Amino acid sequence: MKLFQSAFIFIYLVLLASVGSAQEMTQTIRGIISDKDTREPLIGAALQVFIEGKSLGVVADAQGKFKLSNVPLGRASIKVSYVGYETRTLSDILVHSAKEVILNIELTEKIERIDDVIIKANKDKSRANNELILVSGRSFTVDQANRYAGGFNDPSRMAANFAGVAGGGNDQRNDIVIRGNSPMGLLWRLEGADIPNPNHFGSQGANGGPVSIVNTNMLSNSDFLTGAFPAEYGNANAGVFDLKLRNGNNEKREFIGQVGFAGLELLAEGPIQKSKGSSYMLSYRYSTLSLFEAMGIQFGNSGIPKYQDVSFKFNFPETTLGAISFFGIGGKSSTQLLDSKKTSQERAILSNAQDVDFASSMGVIGFTHTLRMGNKAYLKTILSASGESNVVRVDTLSNSNVPFYLLGRTTNNSRQSLHTFYNHKINAKHSFKIGVIGSRIGGAMYDSLWVNSLQSYFPRLFFSEHAYLVQTYINYNYRFTSRLTLNAGLHFNTLQLNRSSSLDPRASLRYQLRANHALAFGYGKHSQTQPLLTYFTKTLVDTVNQVYANTNSQLRMSEAHHFVLTYDWLLEENTRLKMETYYQYLNQLPVTQNPSYFSTVNFGADFIPVYADSLVNSGTGYNYGLEITLERFFNKGFYYLFTGSFYESKYRASDLIWRNTAFNGNFVLNALLGKEWKVGKSKTNIFGLNLKIVYSGGRRFIPINEMASRQKGDVVYIENEAYRNRLPAFFRSDFKISFRQNAKKYTQEFALEIQNIFNTQNVLNQIWNPATGSMQTNYQIGFFPVPFYRIYF
Repeated sequence: MKLFQSAFIFIYLVLLASVGSAQEMTQTIRGIISDKDTREPLIGAALQVFIEGKSLGVVADAQGKFKLSNVPLGRASIKVSYVGYETRTLSDILVHSAKEVILNIELTEKIERIDDVIIKANKDKSRANNELILVSGRSFTVDQANRYAGGFNDPSRMAANFAGVAGGGNDQRNDIVIRGNSPMGLLWRLEGADIPNPNHFGSQGANGGPVSIVNTNMLSNSDFLTGAFPAEYGNANAGVFDLKLRNGNNEKREFIGQVGFAGLELLAEGPIQKSKGSSYMLSYRYSTLSLFEAMGIQFGNSGIPKYQDVSFKFNFPETTLGAISFFGIGGKSSTQLLDSKKTSQERAILSNAQDVDFASSMGVIGFTHTLRMGNKAYLKTILSASGESNVVRVDTLSNSNVPFYLLGRTTNNSRQSLHTFYNHKINAKHSFKIGVIGSRIGGAMYDSLWVNSLQSYFPRLFFSEHAYLVQTYINYNYRFTSRLTLNAGLHFNTLQLNRSSSLDPRASLRYQLRANHALAFGYGKHSQTQPLLTYFTKTLVDTVNQVYANTNSQLRMSEAHHFVLTYDWLLEENTRLKMETYYQYLNQLPVTQNPSYFSTVNFGADFIPVYADSLVNSGTGYNYGLEITLERFFNKGFYYLFTGSFYESKYRASDLIWRNTAFNGNFVLNALLGKEWKVGKSKTNIFGLNLKIVYSGGRRFIPINEMASRQKGDVVYIENEAYRNRLPAFFRSDFKISFRQNAKKYTQEFALEIQNIFNTQNVLNQIWNPATGSMQTNYQIGFFPVPFYRIYF
């Protein structure tokens, strides 16, 4: 019934919006064309736009700028050429009535020698924007994030569709598991600054959350890396999410308003000083359910997720000191889960009746400065400050519903960083980048738990400390010929806290076998420091005098050696097949001194902080797998993406037994496809259908000894069988129906997204319920319709 009601409302709104849409409308495409390595403007570069059967052209001016007016609405293909440079084609550029299309296009200089055999290779449209990424990387666009079903306009959920990526086994969260590694091994980077977990309801011990703070409406094309990444990325051993913010419109004011799963959002952008090309972009978002609650609409006893966030970027490209920008994102969130509001009958069957208060916040502010140094080099500096915090309070409830303060935890993390690098192009064949990242990392935590046997509160962890991390890197790019490219570099980490360090070599080689076939190989050693709370988790050595010892302070960095082999086959201009196989060897993983199954390789599996003392760097592990991607890029109103990931992820702890990691799901299969139709009298409106299907291995778990738990009255785990078995396989289908109307002064979009259209009962976990003396199975989200509306004006 909910489905029919939602569909009826959607169709009614679409029909209402379609009235009076037969108007002749056009838009403007403009931007800058520059050298990819030096940022030098390319004067006289030619740009052609192909759209709706028409061809339009323009030439860049003395500043590399171009402007093309009266462009028909639709999806454009853009071809950019310049003497001595490789021609570049951009496809699937959405042109609608209410927003100008602004492009910053970078071209790569050609390698031309008489004795070379020049092969014109079709460009892989998913190749990363960073030309140093030759393996295990791809770009993604804002349009993809907004188009894919099941994505909630969330970059993390969109990335879960790519080969090699699995969710954290919980469809209420967006944690990213790459090739069986912990989500804690993912590096988040924004505008060149390393940042903390950019999600609402983030917690210590997790790298995801239910709702992203990152606003996709503010993103430019960005990169996602899954292994053997270049030397400029460090202190991560799983992958990289390299996010870029676009610049605001520097000639006219534009606005976006939208409401959906992520909340109610307003975005404004426009010029600050037109003559200097400066601009601003601001957005604010408020949780939808909080808004309804403020209006008096009640949702029962379940906790209402309350959150809000803000994002901004101010860009000044033409100052006397060079190009300058200021950017930032930030958000805060809170919720209450109150069993005390339930009836006594409902509380009687709960595993643990309790009230939980949770609040979190995260923020980043940054400053960038880019200085061109002649026509061959530039220097870029990024200053940033970031932080995250969360507060948890748990009260247990007696049989008479009286609360008792059980647990309190407050966590604060901060980082102040300076990242500066020098990029120099020697000639068309040789270029290098050298940089340094200096960070002050601070952390404070207080965790107090009531212990019945002591009849007092026990401080499980209490510290306020900081450490300095210095990273230096150099990267060299050598294009032997137009067919063969080498990228090699070194990354050096040193942690002041215990003077541990690591020198990490990186190298990748790509060879264009034929026009549509390419082979690439990559290797990288990737080191990562431990979470700050791990270094400062102490061991109680004197219970009488409460004396603690710092038994973790000398832990070295964990290491991962990545080996990747890639084969790319462009079947036709808009379709490609990619196969990638990899092997990763993990070593220096912290494990307990006494024999146990514990290893930090499983951090992030339970989304809570883990306190383990007396650790040593003797754990090992490995991951290997095969990934297959068949992708048709959006063309003629149709796209599809099929990915298959088949992998093993194992580790060995201090008990010397090889086990599955908590993230070894063994396989992930994704199928996404969509179709758009032009509708309306002038064929300027768009009706779209999108489908997503995912089938993956279930979460690993530690089994519970039911008999022992029943006798003890509390849960007892079978630790020697940790992660041996999986929960049932995960299957979900999502469907999205959308309509976009182009009017003279605005564009509006209606969408209805139906999560889990078959209401599949996917198991979230199985826990011991002491109230019933039996196992309790909890399930993930069932059938869930989500309406969405966006307007550009």
